[in-house]
Amino acid sequence: MKKQLAAVAVIFAMSSTPSFAQSAPVANPAVEQATRQMFDAMKIRDTMILAMKQAVAAMPAQMRGGIAGAIQADANMSAAQKKEATERLDKELPAMTVRLQAIFNDPGLVDDMLKEMVPLYAQTYTVDEIHQLTAFYTSPLGQKMMANMPKLMAQSMEMSSRVMMPRIQKLMAQTTRNFVGKQ
Repeated sequence: MKKQLAAVAVIFAMSSTPSFAQSAPVANPAVEQATRQMFDAMKIRDTMILAMKQAVAAMPAQMRGGIAGAIQADANMSAAQKKEATERLDKELPAMTVRLQAIFNDPGLVDDMLKEMVPLYAQTYTVDEIHQLTAFYTSPLGQKMMANMPKLMAQSMEMSSRVMMPRIQKLMAQTTRNFVGKQ
């Protein structure tokens, strides 16, 4: 579950790139074309689609857990109100899931995200560097790296989560104490 949450975070981060990516000047067309070729060699489209499918599959449970946790943590609600809110959540969760799936299953989503990513790479690397990266990604070692990347990323995200979650939970508990009952 934490892996999928991390995947959603990555997707969200990539799709919610600050306005600098949208307002960035148009890069050299040769660099943009080379970047698209590098993305093809990296199989970025397939990776993004797989990450989105995993995120969508995990999202209902994550949404329920997060919202139910907030309901249960609300000191201003009685046990009956918490029960009613949780039942309402369970009733509304399928519709929320359908709306979420519609967003992630939009056939243009990956295209739009890649379109936004091309200028970022094109402004970061020269056309020669992009050709070198493409050569690496099409080499046997590059292909091995790309094949192992999902497993390595998942394990890295698990490790990151193990390290970060206690700290985040502590911060959330402190923050909640600052707001609960202070209306």
